[in-house]
Amino acid sequence: MEKEKVLMEAQETTISFVMPCFNDGTSIEKAVNSLLDQDLPGIEVIVVNDGSDSDTKKVLDMLAETKPIKVIHFEQNKGACVARNEGAKIAKGKYLSFLPADAILYPGMARIWYEHLEEFKEYDFLYGGYRFIDEHGEPLPNSDYFFQSFEPYLLEVNNYIDGSFPIRRESFWKYAKIMNQPDGLWDATVKSLQDWDLWLSVVKNGGKGLYVQDIFFGTTPPHPGGLSFDSSQNWVDRINYIKKKHNIPDRKLCVASLGAGFHAKRIAYILNADFKEMPSFKPHTYEAIYCIGFYPEFAAQQDQMFFNNLYNQAEGRTAAKKVVHFVGTDVWQLYNLSIRSLKVWQNYLKNAVDVVLCESDFIQAELNELGIHAEIVPIPPAKLYELKPLPKDFTIAIYQPLINAQFYRPAEMREIAKVVPQVKFKFFGNPNEKGQDKEIANIEHCGFIDNMETFIDECSAIIRFPMHDGLPISVLEFILAGRYALASVPIRHALCLPEFNLEQAVAGVVQMMANAKEPNTVASDYWRKELDHDKYKKTIYDFTGYNPKEYWENRALSWTQQAAQMPIEIEEVKKMFEKTGAKSVLDIGCGDGRWYPHLKEWGVEKYEGRDISENLIKAAQLRFPHEKDSFHATKVEDMPSVVDKVDLVFSYTCLEHITEEEFPKAVEAIKGRGKKLLLIEPTNFTSRYYCHNHDYEKHFKVIEKVKLADKEIMLCDLA
Repeated sequence: MEKEKVLMEAQETTISFVMPCFNDGTSIEKAVNSLLDQDLPGIEVIVVNDGSDSDTKKVLDMLAETKPIKVIHFEQNKGACVARNEGAKIAKGKYLSFLPADAILYPGMARIWYEHLEEFKEYDFLYGGYRFIDEHGEPLPNSDYFFQSFEPYLLEVNNYIDGSFPIRRESFWKYAKIMNQPDGLWDATVKSLQDWDLWLSVVKNGGKGLYVQDIFFGTTPPHPGGLSFDSSQNWVDRINYIKKKHNIPDRKLCVASLGAGFHAKRIAYILNADFKEMPSFKPHTYEAIYCIGFYPEFAAQQDQMFFNNLYNQAEGRTAAKKVVHFVGTDVWQLYNLSIRSLKVWQNYLKNAVDVVLCESDFIQAELNELGIHAEIVPIPPAKLYELKPLPKDFTIAIYQPLINAQFYRPAEMREIAKVVPQVKFKFFGNPNEKGQDKEIANIEHCGFIDNMETFIDECSAIIRFPMHDGLPISVLEFILAGRYALASVPIRHALCLPEFNLEQAVAGVVQMMANAKEPNTVASDYWRKELDHDKYKKTIYDFTGYNPKEYWENRALSWTQQAAQMPIEIEEVKKMFEKTGAKSVLDIGCGDGRWYPHLKEWGVEKYEGRDISENLIKAAQLRFPHEKDSFHATKVEDMPSVVDKVDLVFSYTCLEHITEEEFPKAVEAIKGRGKKLLLIEPTNFTSRYYCHNHDYEKHFKVIEKVKLADKEIMLCDLA
């Protein structure tokens, strides 16, 4: 292979592994060998002895004599962050990895890291899965951790990327400089959650991560006495330290999951809430906790009283409103409990939970049979996909998850494919199935789907036949895009075969083939109305008693700190502003007047500030009492006609908050108020309901543009 030849001839150091070591004498040799045994040339191994005991020092000195590694000795313990930074200072590799001394990198994984980062040069770092292992290197049961594609918002609310994964050396020092950390990107003042701090320092400054779905290494789980294990009262302080450093808002609504993480992540986006894969039993300050998927067996394994163990720092037992939302298979688990266990959960849901929800009328009926009352609230997908034409070749998608795959009848699904060889089948969801079924020509295993929208565009229909189900998100996504669906539960505008029969299933597929010439617009229109995001948000806020407007109003006093600009950002905005020569400015989304002193310093003679938040306007008036008449509470789209036409409309990360429906009104209001528009907006948009990429060049004549790390400055002509 030419690629292999080039790689083997490379003279450069490819990956530098910097490994902090503190009393890891029993595991360090295995860890080092797992690196040296990789099939990638040019690997550098640097072990930093962080003040270990004499036995560990002896082991390291022996390794340094017998193996091609470098060892740095600290006489005293300085902490893992200092050790990593010191190793990074002498590292020569194009990429850096900070694997711990109790980890084992699996064979061939360094090559995968290197080749991916070489191919996808727009990414700063790569990450994937890992597993927990015992002291012998053997995997612990159910300890494989897969994550999902890169999402800045998700990192903001959940520490989900391990600090061991590789980063470009140039990126490491680039972001260290931006963070004003000359010794290195690892912040020695951070005593726990260090990997979270590391990746936030990259991502919050515009860095990108590449997700590769594989298990790359094994590491031992957190142990008693370690910071990762600690559940003491200072946990909130540690989290708040990271949030304060990276200007992450303290969200008061948490969407949690006990087994339905896919649903919960998407709902967190819609509600602008925190997300927890499994709700932490550590202290918190949430006002409401919304749990998607209440798998009783799993909940019992964690703790019998689940929500009651989510403690409030000040009050001990949580005062947060608790909502449980059943999704389908969790109800099936209830059916399989013993009578005694079922009574425990019945009493718990009745007395310890404030609200019980479910997705559909048939799930509601099943819960009623079990003595549990639930309100029907369908969970919408985070994105309502556009209607696209059906693909030229009729293709069926079949969902096969990583966990509990047998529950989804994989054998029967393969038999269907055999019966209709003229139809192409795409199995998705389970990365472990890649490479299987090569003997069945019309089956393609796609694994985990990174871009669901593109995948749906390539398919004509979906089949989902689990032994029990609720109102599956994947089916709804397909229907919303005008695709056809064949399901084992009654879903409106989908073919339903509740009693699974192969012949019936095949007949259903053939029927869809014959009729599916155009997208299913009837089904799509129905579910678009039923799954309206605003309707869903209002429903959940009513059930939880959570008022997001009130919450954001209460944040007014801390806004200055949360919205502090980097000096480089202010300087770039100033350069663009000076090109306008503006003397009168309308500042929309002015907040507490954070840009007012800068604009005045730059020569503005007449200033007006507008913001939707009354509390922020009050804060601005308190900051600038002599100019309090310059600040008013107003929606952008409802700015009164009394506002004089100004030289410049100034908008700093304001328009992203306006919904797609209201945005045309805002455009008209802006065009009617100014000669020019100085627009600063994020470059990285998420699927959160309040963060929209409005494709501003479609609405405004952009005459000049400057890109910052995570924002874009646009000067627009409104004439």
